[in-house]
Amino acid sequence: MVNFRSQWRDLAGWAPYNLPLGTASNQAAKLYDATLDQLVYYYDDPTFGGVGGAMQRMLEEDPKFVAGNLLKHSMELFVTDSAGARTRFDKYCNTLDQEQLHDWEKKHLAAVRCLYHEDLVGAMNKYSEIALKYPHDTHSVSFGYVMGLINGHTSNLRDVPLSVVDQYKPHMPYYGLVHGKLCFGHAEMGEHEQAERAGRIALEAFPLDSWAVHAMAHTFENQSKPAEVIKILEETSKHWTRGVNFSQHIHWHQAGAHVQLGEYEAALTIYDTHMEKCARAGDVFPLSDASSLLMRLKIDGQKTGDREKMLAELWSKHNDEFTSLFYDGHSAFTAAMVGDTTNLDKLLDNMREYIAGERKGWNKLVTTKHGVLLVEGIKLMGEGDYSAATDKLTECIPGVIKMMHGSKAQKSVFSLILIHCALMSGQKEHLCIAEQHMKELMEWNKVSTLPPLQRRLWDKIQYQHSKD
Repeated sequence: MVNFRSQWRDLAGWAPYNLPLGTASNQAAKLYDATLDQLVYYYDDPTFGGVGGAMQRMLEEDPKFVAGNLLKHSMELFVTDSAGARTRFDKYCNTLDQEQLHDWEKKHLAAVRCLYHEDLVGAMNKYSEIALKYPHDTHSVSFGYVMGLINGHTSNLRDVPLSVVDQYKPHMPYYGLVHGKLCFGHAEMGEHEQAERAGRIALEAFPLDSWAVHAMAHTFENQSKPAEVIKILEETSKHWTRGVNFSQHIHWHQAGAHVQLGEYEAALTIYDTHMEKCARAGDVFPLSDASSLLMRLKIDGQKTGDREKMLAELWSKHNDEFTSLFYDGHSAFTAAMVGDTTNLDKLLDNMREYIAGERKGWNKLVTTKHGVLLVEGIKLMGEGDYSAATDKLTECIPGVIKMMHGSKAQKSVFSLILIHCALMSGQKEHLCIAEQHMKELMEWNKVSTLPPLQRRLWDKIQYQHSKD
């Protein structure tokens, strides 16, 4: 049986990888390794009390461990309360003798400073540069990579792992991980054969790599092959369900493939069995998966009961955060599904304050360019004014798709909303806009076939044309 690692690198174990850890503690070095492993493979090892427990024990072993502290602060600034995280980082920096830092540590400090200022593009570039110089720095490889996803810089998803993959040999830690990352990058760039080849290497090297499984799902999804998505996920389910911190998202891919195939009850069963519980916790990532699935079902003409009501209530607690327009867009269309114009108006008011305020960064740029139009268009859809909604969404959706956080599969829900509004409008001009948008999406994915759901919408558009 394949298992996650239980043997961790001490100082001697780290030595071949050219990373100056800057700690004299073998135990801290091992705990650094254990923390990274849980992060990149999306699991919690009960031996340590999960990622947080391993990180805490690491810094108890060596409170001055710079790489360990910067890993902690990068995680806090990236995924938790930014105000409190900035205060803690300020306090930490006041204890540092920065002149004594190694080049590697200084580069990490500069990257974390970018996160502090919400400069995710700057952080992406700095982590990517560190990875190029220190290819076995899993922290930098992973952060430089994921920042490409967060910032809409799709090529980084291929280029970061491609820049280091030759430095990894089959006997080394994370040989499979880097190939799994490369699989997803190739898939997002429309390089389907390269994607599948890298994904197979990743899964052969380490079958428990949830990201690699997920990357293979994207590879087939981007080629409009939902049956292949279901097949690969069923074949590997005994493995990816053990990466408990990511399995809910893989369930989203599985359910979405069933929607594509018109297997609606199967999709809702996955939602009720796996996704709803994760969404109920209230974190934006599982909320986005849940809302996206229900929106796709509704666009496909299916009933979802009152499932979206709970989601809308949970989303309302996030309508002043503005960490990603991707999430704000999901909040908006979930509110629209339940007719909650009060929260849509509040989201718009808060968004305008955010745009006028002092915060900076990539999301501020994307939201300033496209956010208000997107939410206004979605609000009009919820009010049944499909003609006006189509006009607003046509203006912003192309930019949203290019700049917004998320994969092609994730962002496709906004394309579906535009197509749905155009179809419901029924105006010839809007039907032509929907057709053109679908053609552009096929070009973007480098495929010649629409996914089945989009094909059903295409057929409805052709029927509308035939009535003119």
